[in-house]
Amino acid sequence: MERRLITVPLGPLESNMYLITGQTGIIVVDPSVSPEKAEVFAELPGLSKGECHLKGILITHGHHDHIKYIDEWQDAYPTAKVFFSSNDKDLLVNGYMNCSYMDGYQVLYNFKFTNVAGMYGQNIYKDSDIEIKVFETPGHTRGSVCFLVNNEGDELLFTGDTVFCGSVGRTDMPGGSAKEMVDSIRRISKLDPELRIYPGHGPASTVGYEIANNPFFDM
Repeated sequence: MERRLITVPLGPLESNMYLITGQTGIIVVDPSVSPEKAEVFAELPGLSKGECHLKGILITHGHHDHIKYIDEWQDAYPTAKVFFSSNDKDLLVNGYMNCSYMDGYQVLYNFKFTNVAGMYGQNIYKDSDIEIKVFETPGHTRGSVCFLVNNEGDELLFTGDTVFCGSVGRTDMPGGSAKEMVDSIRRISKLDPELRIYPGHGPASTVGYEIANNPFFDM
């Protein structure tokens, strides 16, 4: 399989779901789109039937627009591990806190996951061509995390709703904290300026661009 990154901005609120493809399979970041829709968009045959090898599902935080189709992905790929912080577990059982009420109904979630809370900077996955580290970045939610993915030497940072191009995520929602967001941004600003950032909404960026242009990086 050709190594590439596919962005699928089709979820609720145009959330970005990412498919990271490598020689031995696929990683999904924030399952906001169904496997069937992702297959059509990404042109990866067999995706909706679970025929491709899914290595894992990374969830940056527990808001509905980022996890809406987690059940469909787990049904299609029951052996794939889901990586998620238990610090956001309260969001899964409360439709107000996970913001599903904005869709006109409340959704509760009960998916199995591998807990990444308390693992700042640690490897959570490694195989022949993919290595993944997690960075806890609370502020948007208590359990917000960023995932640093090394795909055959190509490093990518998936920031969810912590950092956007030119902005940061809201901190006025349940579990949000402006103080924690400032601390999280300071930690991100210490990463390699050339590191590419792939946010939960909007276009990609780099750490260096955000340091130079994002007003929240001056706080």
